[in-house]
Amino acid sequence: MVHALHETWRVTRSEVLDIRPLALSPLVFVRDRNGGDTFCGELKWCDDSGQHHIQSDTALARVIADNKFVVTKEDRFDWFDSFDTADELVEQVHDEWLTWTVDEDTALKLMRAMKDSGRGAVAYIRQGIGVRLLKRMNNEQ
Repeated sequence: MVHALHETWRVTRSEVLDIRPLALSPLVFVRDRNGGDTFCGELKWCDDSGQHHIQSDTALARVIADNKFVVTKEDRFDWFDSFDTADELVEQVHDEWLTWTVDEDTALKLMRAMKDSGRGAVAYIRQGIGVRLLKRMNNEQ
């Protein structure tokens, strides 16, 4: 990652937008038809990929310390993925979120909340996303 950021510094003329998931577990909820939310649990890492977020943060800190970039703006937002059924949520996480899994407790709470919330209930995952605007420093090192 450090090499990629150094290469980005080499080819960019001004600014780079860094957008990536925060090093937090995505959260699973059910929203009932009245807008009430029930927290069901969080997704769990299914391998050591959680280290990639930490490594990315460390790599960014290193190129900032090397005076390649400076963070000029920073923010975060929540990304929502919604699902009509508990099964659909679990299947999509299994098939497409390769580094995450829905553990048994979360799956059971999700199914119970969908049933208790009745018709019109929606399952969703909320994931924090970090955004940084990196300005290229004009050093020639």
